[in-house]
Formats: sequence, structure tokens, C-alpha cells
Amino acid sequence: MAKWVLFAVLFLSWGTTEKLTAQRFKAGIIGGFNISQIDGDKLGGFNQPGIHAGGRVAALMGKRWQLGVEMLYSQQGSQRVRTDDPLSNYERIRLNFVEVPVLIHFSDWKFRLGAGFSYARLINYKIIDYSGADITDFQELNPDIFSVVLGVTFNFTEKWGLDVRWSRYLNNLQADKEDSPFFGRSIGIRGIYSF
Repeated sequence: MAKWVLFAVLFLSWGTTEKLTAQRFKAGIIGGFNISQIDGDKLGGFNQPGIHAGGRVAALMGKRWQLGVEMLYSQQGSQRVRTDDPLSNYERIRLNFVEVPVLIHFSDWKFRLGAGFSYARLINYKIIDYSGADITDFQELNPDIFSVVLGVTFNFTEKWGLDVRWSRYLNNLQADKEDSPFFGRSIGIRGIYSF
């Protein structure tokens, strides 16, 4: 999958007719955290923090446009707080993904706006029920998640930036169609260092 995404980036950047600066690609590292929730588990709020880190490569398609691909480790899920619905069966859901977002970016002044899609592969997960029991073995989750992604980056300098990103699943996290559907949402707050 990652090879095809990289091929697409190279092909699209090669085909652009606008003259670019001397640098055709930009690379960077990303580090930060997610806050997330799952619609359908009867737990509210963005109460599950997690790691959101990896690397990115962007093909420069003009002075203001970039096509970016990232490879990330991303933790998501949900967690009960005191004000949540007492009828929810869950105490905590922790999801560990390898995620590959592909975004188109538009830059102006110190801001970069991005929109696109993401493919995430579920590496592993842990589900704790309301009594504190581990019920992971009794829950089957979809290993392939597709999401829509929107984000904005503020560049403090040419190399350092702060990125805020929102994403939402496009397909059901629950593998069993009989169960109520789970659709995750997350907000990522990340620092970006560009080489």
C-alpha cells in the first residue's frame, strides 16, 4: 500500500507544469497526541488521549500547493468519565493503528490548510467493560479503517510548525454487522519539524 502511495506522489509531482523552486520534495517528522472518541459506544467526549507520531513527505506542486503522504503510529479509542451514560457496556477502548494519510495542502503566509483521506490498519486493541473485565477476545473489530481528514498548520519558522487535525471514520469499526456501528473521531495536536 505504502509503495503505491509513494508512486502516486512521485507521478503527480513529476507531471506538474508550473516551475518549482530548487527543492521538489519536503520531508519531516511529526510528534504529538490524539484525543478521540467513538460514536456508538454510549461514551461521550474526547476523553481518550493517545500518541500520534511518525514522518511525512510532501511533493511540491507549485508555490502554494503540496501533496503530502504521512506514515503514523496513532492511538485512538474512548474512555468512560463520571458523566457518561451508565448503560454503556464499556469502560475503555484502546485502538493502536498504523495510519497513512494522503492530503492536498494549500499554503498562504504562515498557514497550511489540508484535506484528504486516510487508511489505517488496526495493529491491536484492548477493550475493558464496565466491570473492569478485559473483553477484547469477545469483540471483533474491522482491521481496515478509512477516514476523512481536515487540518491546519501554523508555521512558527520555516522548519517548525504546530498542526491541528480532525478526522472521522468513513466505515464501521465493528466487524459484526449485528452490533451497533462504531465510528471514531479524533483531534490530533502535533508538532512538525521539516527538513
